[in-house]
Amino acid sequence: MVDLFDVQRQEDPQPLSIETDSIRNPYLMTYHQGLLVFGNIHAPYFISVFDGETGKFLGDCASRGAGPEEFIHLGGLASVRDKLGLWDAGKSTVALARIDRHQPAASAFEFQKMQEDSSLVAVFQVAPVREDLFVAAGIVRGHRFALMDGQGRVVGGFGEYPEGHDVQNSDMENGFVYQSLLATQGERSLLAAATAMGESIQFYDLSDKDNPVLVREFTFGHPLYNRTGDQEQPIVFDAKNPDGFIDLKATPDYCVGLFSGEARTDLRAYGGDKIVIFDWDGNPVKLITLGQSYTNLAVDAEKNRILLLSVQPETGDFVVSGISLSE
Repeated sequence: MVDLFDVQRQEDPQPLSIETDSIRNPYLMTYHQGLLVFGNIHAPYFISVFDGETGKFLGDCASRGAGPEEFIHLGGLASVRDKLGLWDAGKSTVALARIDRHQPAASAFEFQKMQEDSSLVAVFQVAPVREDLFVAAGIVRGHRFALMDGQGRVVGGFGEYPEGHDVQNSDMENGFVYQSLLATQGERSLLAAATAMGESIQFYDLSDKDNPVLVREFTFGHPLYNRTGDQEQPIVFDAKNPDGFIDLKATPDYCVGLFSGEARTDLRAYGGDKIVIFDWDGNPVKLITLGQSYTNLAVDAEKNRILLLSVQPETGDFVVSGISLSE
């Protein structure tokens, strides 16, 4: 993947001022409307909100639980114009929220249950393209992705697995092997899908939802795995299986990925030490190599900066660092 980029530079991200004592245990991170938003695990609330400029902790929202306006397992965060989209994998529900920066706990959520459909065996990830159009990835019969309307109904399937995939694999095997990170550009109805393992990224034009078009694909390596023949766990990954994209985010102009491309020697050492930037026509723009690994990425398009989350190995403290997107 890294050889795609003619423009390459090395950066040493600098820590930003943020109330780190208020950072819970994040596994998701995004930047939305001037707010730095974390998705937390093992906390009463899934979302914690910080002022993107000052780093001040503003509050929590999205309470954990099985109630009608609660979340079981938050699987994704993405902006949809002025709203924040939350994918609850535990309830198969998408919520759109206007985050109240003055009182995050009072934020208003609109919930939409994904409707059952025979073409969807399992849904791992859902990303909003617009408020009335969503992309689902997981195990889709005969396709890689499904398109869903604003009522959560499947309106069609599309997409092929990365070039060179094993055509003998079942839909279930391929769904597990090529688990995807998704990013969308809503104004142009574009999708980027990058593999969490191996080295592959695809760009799709969804402007005609009846006929999605693959615009560009780069595939340089596939996950390493073995079939088990078991329906519940159809594949097992090899110990030398390389991590691929760690995180994937969208700006109006760019798709920005945090990338590894290496096998983990320590299972706890999850992260990426490279940033890959593409435009929305799928053209490689820039590679940024970092001095260490990071677990999450967010992009502040207004200030033209990339934010990165890491953990200090000595103390276990979380650190948010930043670099310029444009230089």
